[in-house]
Amino acid sequence: MKSVDQVVREIEAGKFEPIYVLIGPEKFYHDQIIHLLSQKMFSDQGSRDLNEVVLYGTENTLAEVLSQATSYPMLAAKKLIIVREFEKMKIQDAEIFTKYVNKPAKFSVLILSVSEAPRNKVFQTLSKLPGAVDCRPVSESRMPQWLMQYSKGLGYPMAPDAAHFLIANVGPSILALKNELEKLINFKGEPSEITIEDVQNTSGMYREANIFALQNALSRRQLAKSIEISHLLLESGIDETAVNAVLFAFFRKALIAATLRRQNVNPAQIKQKMHLYDFQLRDFMETLKFYNVEQLKNVVILLHRFDLAKKGIAPDSTKNLEILCYKICRI
Repeated sequence: MKSVDQVVREIEAGKFEPIYVLIGPEKFYHDQIIHLLSQKMFSDQGSRDLNEVVLYGTENTLAEVLSQATSYPMLAAKKLIIVREFEKMKIQDAEIFTKYVNKPAKFSVLILSVSEAPRNKVFQTLSKLPGAVDCRPVSESRMPQWLMQYSKGLGYPMAPDAAHFLIANVGPSILALKNELEKLINFKGEPSEITIEDVQNTSGMYREANIFALQNALSRRQLAKSIEISHLLLESGIDETAVNAVLFAFFRKALIAATLRRQNVNPAQIKQKMHLYDFQLRDFMETLKFYNVEQLKNVVILLHRFDLAKKGIAPDSTKNLEILCYKICRI
């Protein structure tokens, strides 16, 4: 299957496949490709209204899909047929459908949107088409890179610390990040770099009370400040498990950095081995002034137990975020 970026480049260049099969649960990618095809195929709303058809696997039949795909466009070069939730459509005559797949109409572009492809011959065939697209979600580890690339593509490059800050506070949801990015672009006006200050000014995530501020306070053993920030976060209704996930990721990486330092690996090599940005390296090196390897191991264990307790998997004496902060700073 092709990547979303590869397919977007092809569509931007005016190359359209007769059949697209969008496979995966990330609906943002489905909507991105559908919107782009619609914009590229039709020059005005009138031709779009006449030649763009949306069908649903839960409501329409395969016969209706093929009927639309084989009917000629009106006052346009091609017709666009979008089938959402195609995996839920009953394919009663696989032979007829396979014939169309092998020889699709040249005047139609058929988009089959599939959250999860069933394991049958029809979908095995569809997944091998030139228009099959991998729409799996971006992993959390790759999310900052995705956000920076997406933002840059819109003409607004984003600083690495701004990307990490936004993800830590909004969460790893592409749709939520896209909405926040739209706010940032409206705030910036003319294309220019998006900084962490821009994110704070538009989102209300100020230094006084956000996950990054809590992370920084804990990494420097600032007990009073960390408890104050955690109290403000709890009052705002923040999900404690989401906060814990960010802290766990940070201290686990700090433990890796500390282990490498114990092995006499210098900071430049740590940056290279751990694929860090400059601001991340600075944060970890600062943390190592306050915690040694054994203490960081205990912090990671504490955060892991807190996560299990909050999810109801295992009991733990740490009842809330404020007590967690106290225990970390007192390790």
